[in-house]
Amino acid sequence: MAKNPFEVFGLSPEMVGELSEKELFSVLKSMYRALQKTVHPDLARRGARNRGGDKAVELNLAFEALNLDKNPVSFRRHRKSFVARRPRSVYQKSLLLQRELSLQAAREDRLATAYLSRLVAEHGWDETASTEGLPSAALPFPLKNVRLGLLDVAINQNLKMASWSLGSNYKEMKFDAKGQLTLKPVGRSRFNRAGYIHILGSVPADQIELMPLLERPAARFFKSPALNASIGANGPSLSVLNRISQENFKRHVLVHLRPMIMERAYIFSLNRPDYEENGSLTLEGLVVKINILTDIDKKQ
Repeated sequence: MAKNPFEVFGLSPEMVGELSEKELFSVLKSMYRALQKTVHPDLARRGARNRGGDKAVELNLAFEALNLDKNPVSFRRHRKSFVARRPRSVYQKSLLLQRELSLQAAREDRLATAYLSRLVAEHGWDETASTEGLPSAALPFPLKNVRLGLLDVAINQNLKMASWSLGSNYKEMKFDAKGQLTLKPVGRSRFNRAGYIHILGSVPADQIELMPLLERPAARFFKSPALNASIGANGPSLSVLNRISQENFKRHVLVHLRPMIMERAYIFSLNRPDYEENGSLTLEGLVVKINILTDIDKKQ
């Protein structure tokens, strides 16, 4: 049986069959240039010049037969013939494995979608959720009589990327005895009712690489009045927002989400205006302080 040109380059039938035509030809061109330096009489080292003449001719003929740009018919004919040498059983097993992986990914996506849909529908976790195994400093849902101090992640990142300064990126959340939420955003001095925010859960900061997941629109707005005032109409655009798409949330966050709040954990929520507008979920911030409300705090 005559040698197939792909054999000259030392490629396997499996590799030739897996790569696209453009990818395969790109590999061939790179290998051709590299092999020429070894076998070509004018480019090879002195000790290998006498031995490289025949190999150089063979290499040139093989590349001519596989030159996709000049002779695509020859390229495809030799490729089809070479791939046919691949053991049928191995090939079939490979296709079966790929199909199983695709089905498994689809099942996982459907499960994540169903789980997220339930969280969104309930706007939080069940009051009877078990607290067994939770850290002693963690507060299980539903949150009541507690005040949280958070660092706004997006503002913190944007401050690092910009030349202007705002000072603190600290905000607070307060949950009363009924679990109703009031919010004191960055730059504000008062708490205001925030019934449009529904806490979904938290993820320990050391379990997720968050920055690549946040949305990065070319926008010049933010919910903090202080930040808006400092940016101005012609200020720098924001590098990240406290928003995460449902796709990123399902793939990277949902598996770590816990029905509790603890320090050094990211809080995620369904912010109704954002969710209704673009379907995204919200990163409320990084918890840095947890205080149980006293009777005096409850009156404030």
